[in-house]
Amino acid sequence: MAPHEAAMGSAAPSEAIAYGLLTPGEAGVASVDERLAACASRHLLLELGQACSMLRREADAVRIFRALSHAFAAGGASRAAAAAEHPVLADDARARLFERELAMERGLWRSTLQRPLEHYARSLTARPFWEASELPEAAALQRAFPAILAECNALLARRGGAFAPYRSRVVAAGGAWSDVQLFGGCRADAEHCAACPRTAAAIAAQPRLNSVVHGSHFFSRLAAGTHLEAHCGPSNYRLRCHLGLVVPAGARIRVGEEVREWRAGECLVFDDSYEHEARRAPSRPAPVPVWHSGDTDRVVLICDLWHPEVDLEKHVRPSLAPAQREALAAAEAGGMFCEYMGHDVSNMRGCPC
Repeated sequence: MAPHEAAMGSAAPSEAIAYGLLTPGEAGVASVDERLAACASRHLLLELGQACSMLRREADAVRIFRALSHAFAAGGASRAAAAAEHPVLADDARARLFERELAMERGLWRSTLQRPLEHYARSLTARPFWEASELPEAAALQRAFPAILAECNALLARRGGAFAPYRSRVVAAGGAWSDVQLFGGCRADAEHCAACPRTAAAIAAQPRLNSVVHGSHFFSRLAAGTHLEAHCGPSNYRLRCHLGLVVPAGARIRVGEEVREWRAGECLVFDDSYEHEARRAPSRPAPVPVWHSGDTDRVVLICDLWHPEVDLEKHVRPSLAPAQREALAAAEAGGMFCEYMGHDVSNMRGCPC
C-alpha cells in the first residue's frame, strides 16, 4: 500500500481527500480511476465516497462508489457489501440513481426503494406499509390512546420545554424537529418515563416493542413548514409505528411509492428501511407529492417493533455487542427496560418521521 493510503486509513474523511487520491488536475481522470482500482481498502473507498458526498463532489463520489462496487463484485456480494454501498450520496439525485443501479445489478436489496444500511434479511416479507390490525402491539397502543394523549398534552403544556431540539441531516434547512425520548436500545429515560407513566407502561407491556435493541420509542414533534427529505432507515428487522396524537388535516407521509395520512388515535405502521419522506407545508403547495397542510405542528408517538417474521436468535442476537445482549436478555426476562443512566440513545432514533 502506498504511504498516502496507509496514512489515510486512520484519517477523517475530510482529511483523507487531502492525501491526494482524488486531487483534481494532477494526472487526469484516467489516472484517478486507475488509482482507485488499485486501492485494496474498501473502508478507505467508503470514507472517500462519504467525504465527497459532504463536499458535493458528485462526479468523484460516483467514480469512487463504482470502484467500490467492483471491489465487492470481485469478493462476492454480501450483507457487508450492502452496508457499505448504502451511503452513496443519499442527498444527491444522481447518486441515488447510481445507487439503485447498483442494487439492481448486484441484487443487494429486494427493491431499489428499500436500502437499509445496517441490517438486512432478504427472507423477511417486504412492503412499505403494514396494517395496524395485523399487529397486536399497534392495537394495544391504540387502546391506550386517551392516556397517551393526555400525557403528551401535559408535556406540550410546558410550552415545549420537555421537547428537546434534535438535528438530523434529513431535516431540510429551515425545519425543526424536537422529541421526548422514552426508551432507546432497551434502555429507559427514567425522568421522561416517570413523567409519562401510562405511556411507558403501554410500551413496556409489549415484548415485541420493549426488546427492540435496534430501535427507540419517543414523542416526535415536527414544526409547521418542516420537510423531511427522502431517506432510508437502517434495518428491515423492525417496523416503525406512529400513533397519531396531534395531527393537522392533510398530514401525509410517502413510504416507497405509496402515500398515506396520519390520523389521531390510529397507528400508521411502515417499514422505514424503505425510502420515505414527509413535509409540513403551511398554506402552500408542496414541490413533492408528500405534504402536511395547515399551520400547526404534527405530534406522534413513535415506537419501533420487531418485524413479525424476525427470528431474534437467527437475525439479531449473533450481531449484538455484550451490552446489547444484556439489555435484550433483561427485556425478555421480565418485560422491563434497563434503567437509563445517561446512556446516549440519540443514534437509536434513526429519523424523526
